[in-house]
Amino acid sequence: MTAPDSLRGGPAQLRYRDGELWLEDVPIAEVADAVDTPTYVYSGGAIDDAYARVAGAMASITDREVLVAYAIKANSSLAILSRLASMGCGADIVSGGELRRCLQAGVDPDKIVFSGVGKRTEEIRAALQEGIRAIHVESPDELALIAEEARRLGVQATIGLRINPDIDAETHPYIATGLHSTKFGLELDVARALLDRIVGERHLRLESVACHIGSQLAAVAPLEEAVAILARFALECRAAGAPVTALDIGGGWPMVYGDEATPYPSYAEFARSIRRGLEAAGGLDFDLITEPGRALVGQAGLLVTRVLRVKSQSDKRFVVVDAALTELIRPALYQAYHGVVPVRASRAPATPADVVGPVCESSDFLARGRALGTDVAAGDLLVVLGAGAYGREMAMAYNARPPVAEVLVEGEGWRIIRERASVESLWALERF
Repeated sequence: MTAPDSLRGGPAQLRYRDGELWLEDVPIAEVADAVDTPTYVYSGGAIDDAYARVAGAMASITDREVLVAYAIKANSSLAILSRLASMGCGADIVSGGELRRCLQAGVDPDKIVFSGVGKRTEEIRAALQEGIRAIHVESPDELALIAEEARRLGVQATIGLRINPDIDAETHPYIATGLHSTKFGLELDVARALLDRIVGERHLRLESVACHIGSQLAAVAPLEEAVAILARFALECRAAGAPVTALDIGGGWPMVYGDEATPYPSYAEFARSIRRGLEAAGGLDFDLITEPGRALVGQAGLLVTRVLRVKSQSDKRFVVVDAALTELIRPALYQAYHGVVPVRASRAPATPADVVGPVCESSDFLARGRALGTDVAAGDLLVVLGAGAYGREMAMAYNARPPVAEVLVEGEGWRIIRERASVESLWALERF
């Protein structure tokens, strides 16, 4: 029996039973038949397990407070945010819209940190009014704007300084954020020069220093080095009179997509590297914040799609499905790998095929050269693995394709957490 791509890029809750694919205790075909396709389907149990793994790894290295601040840009579904918040998770946000989403989902404002290089005045004002844990400063001009808004509101702004340690995270260049050549953070000399201004401004309180060197870290050494630099700078801030109590070490926790030539370091190894960085700097008395994104939701999510037709052209086999780059742009944008498996396991020989969508772009593919059974035919269901992060968030309405439905599986039950949008909704705000 052939399952062309392994299930390695999917959650542990995804299994074949008697030749049919189930998520937790729900058959995928049941959801697809009821909700139609394409549809994002998430495992609640997988999200719970992922959060517990990260939180447990962090708790193992310190007796200080630990905050897991989920980077909600990975997937800002209200149902997912609410689920994480119920476990004590906070949030890392980068816009006023994400702030509103978090508050709507019940995330505690005191567990929200606000990153990003281009915060608007009204976004800063809203963050101050809601009393979030910290606004991360990424430029001198932004510091001045935060102080001005705090004075206007008559409040003290709690801030963090996001530094750029100029460390190569050895990851994809689009998700590397800790080098001076990127737009993120403050160089250390620039951050140092701001300390006197911060300490002398009664409407500012520096409670943390932060960095984020990149996503999908394949080695622990860059993180250890970044944490040591961060902790040393935090101690400098204290010496300058700033009441720094926390280090925000950013994200970088990797998820498995299934094509890795070598395994990622374990979360325990990541935790130990953080501890070593703290020890090297003599900074063990700080609370810790970390900002995982895809690590909490990526493997939990599937994109379920139906085969429209199969065609051969120029010695290639194309499996045309109803999902497209409009639902999962990562393959087109990053040449990213996502496993593709059939909902009904095949007994036929497997041969290479490109899994492509109906969008009018040559880059509209979900997988290339994948081994799929020769009996794949119109009407069959396929599942794209690892679609829980940056699927719905980077989706688009190109070719007038409205947002698709989302489903959350919880044990033996499932529920729709976002209805499929109508085509008419695409022009609801337009005027002739």
